[in-house]
Amino acid sequence: MQLPTIGWFELVALLLATLGFALALICYSHLRKLKRGLVEARQETHLLVKALRNETHAMGSGAIGVGQRLVEVEKRLNSTMERQMEFEQRDPGSLPYAYAVRLVEMGASAEDLINNCGLARVEAELITLVHSELKTQKEHPPQEERYAIN
Repeated sequence: MQLPTIGWFELVALLLATLGFALALICYSHLRKLKRGLVEARQETHLLVKALRNETHAMGSGAIGVGQRLVEVEKRLNSTMERQMEFEQRDPGSLPYAYAVRLVEMGASAEDLINNCGLARVEAELITLVHSELKTQKEHPPQEERYAIN
């Protein structure tokens, strides 16, 4: 009994089929790797989205807290301004003195205070003197003197 011989054409066909099968296995392996990478990327994206949601929520909560603090500060500021206005309206005689002090802080002289605030010369000179003394004390604070105890 004689074995059939394989011809050149059949050998090439068998080789191409084997090569095709190997190529299919390589493509299948590569496809599985890509699917795993895609699953990992989806999981990572999901975790990042979750973290961003948490951060956004925290920022929103913080912004609400800052807003509430700002409202409280505005209320306190308005209350303080109202009290200051009431105080200024209660003691109208002190207004020229407060204005005179502001002018002296901006560099006005005693003569300017007399002309602008209607103060007497003695009052204007007293305010400028007190202001210059305070300014000197701020610029050159007194140093402590140390005494030796024997």
